Amino acid sequence: MTAQARAALWFLPLLFLVLSALLSAHIVRQRSPVARKIERGARSAGLLLEISRRPALAFGFRNLLADLEWLEAVQVAGSLRMVRADYDRLDVLIQTVNRFDPRFTVPYLLGGLVLGDSPDHAQAALATLERGMKAYPRDWQFPFYVGYIRYFSMGDPSEGGRALEAASRLPGSPPYLPMLATRMFSEGREPETALAFLAEMEKQETDPARREVLRKRLLEVIAERDIQHLERAAAAYRERFGEYPAQASDLVRSGILRRLPAEPHGGEYILSADGGVRSSRVTGRLKVFRAK
Repeated sequence: MTAQARAALWFLPLLFLVLSALLSAHIVRQRSPVARKIERGARSAGLLLEISRRPALAFGFRNLLADLEWLEAVQVAGSLRMVRADYDRLDVLIQTVNRFDPRFTVPYLLGGLVLGDSPDHAQAALATLERGMKAYPRDWQFPFYVGYIRYFSMGDPSEGGRALEAASRLPGSPPYLPMLATRMFSEGREPETALAFLAEMEKQETDPARREVLRKRLLEVIAERDIQHLERAAAAYRERFGEYPAQASDLVRSGILRRLPAEPHGGEYILSADGGVRSSRVTGRLKVFRAK
């Protein structure tokens, strides 16, 4: 028996033992809400994370382990109300998948997009997309989504425009990218620029999960645009009548507005005594479009 064959006889039982332990731990996590909560908030992905740092220890099962971690990442990303611990956990899971299978395209894109939805994880989103660019340097989607993160999560239209400009030079990129890059450079922090950007992104996107993220952000930008419009109208009302309107409908009765915009989430816009406006369905404002 050769040395290689003897080594295989030692390693194969050990590998099956490790995989059995991993599957058992996964079942326990799924059945125990307390254990799952602790595990999701941790920054360490345990044994699989450590193995991913030394892929040779996977003994030919790298794709299988990548798929296991990806299934868990999809569950985390699919949460309706993600909290910081969820984004932390997702970041670790995506890193693990990327190490096990650097040619697996979807985790780079979806992971970067979902992480970028949290301003606190914008840098993690960029790191994910940059790993994707190293694996696929000729794929325009990676710098395209970098531009998205730079613009929406980091409020940097100049860097967003540069990323779109870089994407426009890669083969297969859509013809509208140079136009969007130019608008981003020139208009910067304007909701209308963002709406044009998002509308084109949603039109081109074929992945349902990524399209849903874009659709959510599109509705948020529409609400921010409407709020800004109503705030300007309320200021004009005060200038004309010496006080802010008591309710949004006063803006129409006074002739300042022809009609009130429809809140895109199915709610309504509410005016405060100081002329501020908020949506009944959106808890916060998009800071990227507000004057600093």
